[in-house]
Amino acid sequence: MKGVVFIMATIKDFWEDERTGKIYAVESTTFGEIVGAAGPFEENELKDLEDYDYKPAIVNWLKRAIEEKRLRRME
Repeated sequence: MKGVVFIMATIKDFWEDERTGKIYAVESTTFGEIVGAAGPFEENELKDLEDYDYKPAIVNWLKRAIEEKRLRRME
């Protein structure tokens, strides 16, 4: 498929660690696969979700924490 460009749509949300209160900016595919994150942050440090540099460094930790129900998506 030479010359074909695929654009991956992503969703960005804030997730809060229920034990520490720290907040993470999380980027996921539309299928729910976490692809990048930024943080942790305090609530008073939050910016617009588009302003973060999402990196894969803590993705595995985030996935485990979500599976263990330690993180919750912020409304």
